Order: sequence, then structure tokens, then C-alpha cells
Amino acid sequence: MVHNSDRYTLAVDPGTYTMGVAIFDKLTFTTSFTLTAPHKVKDADLRSYNLLTMLGEKTHELLICAECGISHATLTYENPQMFRIKGGMKSIEPVVRLSGMLSFWGLGLEMKVYRYPVSQIKTGIAGRNSASKESVERVMHRVLEIDGHNRTDHEYDAMSVAVYHLNKLNPACFGVSLPMDQV
Repeated sequence: MVHNSDRYTLAVDPGTYTMGVAIFDKLTFTTSFTLTAPHKVKDADLRSYNLLTMLGEKTHELLICAECGISHATLTYENPQMFRIKGGMKSIEPVVRLSGMLSFWGLGLEMKVYRYPVSQIKTGIAGRNSASKESVERVMHRVLEIDGHNRTDHEYDAMSVAVYHLNKLNPACFGVSLPMDQV
């Protein structure tokens, strides 16, 4: 059996109704998908628990080392910030709690865990903290050489987290200089 080394990056765009996920094998984008809460319940913590259970089931075979039973992957995700709601700035408490759950989930599997503010990711990817989702998506298409536009915003957000993280560790590792502010 071959020991599963630190080759995978699991990137997540957390949300309590939908969660974007992207997986990289070293610098190679392998897959992305969106998880949707399976039950329409008002309890955001229960939705979060269900989403994390689904995430574990969907990624277990790839990310858990068959030799030692733990994960050597890196988990990286968008850390929720303040949002402008009804004229004021407020945090979205359920997403903040989900982020904490996500960290503990990853740490429990012995993953390295990194979280980055959304504004830091946008600045590092598209050159400004107010970059639109479309700008970030265009950069992901260019950097990862993705064809078609058949992915959700959540998936592109997850991809951008991974690209930001990997580029931060090794600048220009994707063969381009980031940020790309003129895409």
C-alpha cells in the first residue's frame, strides 16, 4: 500500500444551505461540486452538521489514507466576514458557527487547516477586495484552464480559495502571476 502524502488540498466555500467544494491534487484541479442541505429545516446547526457529514462521505475515499487511516490533506476555506444587511454591517452567525465546525472537522481528521477572509482571497486573485464573482470566475477559468461555465458560484469560490492558498505558499505556481486584475 502506498502512503497518502500531503498532496491533496480540499477547499470549501462554507454555507449553511449550500457548500462549494474543490479538490486539488498538488497543483492540479481534480474536481468541484456543490453540496446542498438535504433537509429543509430552520436549525442552521443541523443543516451544517448534515453538510459536513455529506462532505466527509463524498471525500473520504480520496482524502483518508488507507495505510494509516488519517488524512494528510490540507483544508482551506473562506472565513466569513461582515456583510451589509439592511444598512448595517452584521456577521451571519450560522456561517460563523459552520466555519468553527469545519475547522474542528478538519482537525479531527488531522488535516492542516487554513482560513482566509473573503476580501484577502479576492485581492490575491483578482487584485481588489471588491472584485465581482464574475471577475473571480474569469481568473479561475484562465488559471486552471477550465472550459465551459457549468459550475456554481460556490464551486468557483472554493476553487479561488485553493488557488489563493497554493499561490501564497508558492507564488506563480500555476504559471501565471497573481493577482490578475485585468482579466
